[in-house]
Amino acid sequence: MHSILAAAPAISVEGGRILGSVGAGGIATALTVVLIAGIREPKSGKAGPGGAGGGKKGRIRKKLTSDQAQWTGITAGTLYMTAGSIWTVGKNLSDAFASVFTNGGFGAAGLGAVSLILGSVLYFRELTPGKAAVTGIVAAGVWAQAGGIWGLPQALILTGAHAIGMI
Repeated sequence: MHSILAAAPAISVEGGRILGSVGAGGIATALTVVLIAGIREPKSGKAGPGGAGGGKKGRIRKKLTSDQAQWTGITAGTLYMTAGSIWTVGKNLSDAFASVFTNGGFGAAGLGAVSLILGSVLYFRELTPGKAAVTGIVAAGVWAQAGGIWGLPQALILTGAHAIGMI
């Protein structure tokens, strides 16, 4: 009786790319899908007059909480700026929001003040997941431009994504 020893093939992650070749644009797209799928209520499948009939209503398998939506929004907003192309809409939204406070209407206010405003809203208010996601996207752009301690989320997100080979 002979025994055969077969070795399993080694699993390797080429160049640290855990998810394969993704890129900032791919991650931005995927996170946008996560936000839309995780915060939008599905349309009900009404059939016939008055909604009677065999319509099947879709369900959300996992719904994002307010905190999950805001951090996913911050991550998505950071990657929107990194990806460029069509994703510059996130930066434009951040710039428009910041200009409301920095154009002189509120006195001498800089991006640090706008960062404090956004941080306060995200910390002290429990927004609906949709509003939390949009606020997170806006905050990502403002924080990245404000620099200082406000640049830490961007630095952590981009360093982490680069470390695992996503960008």
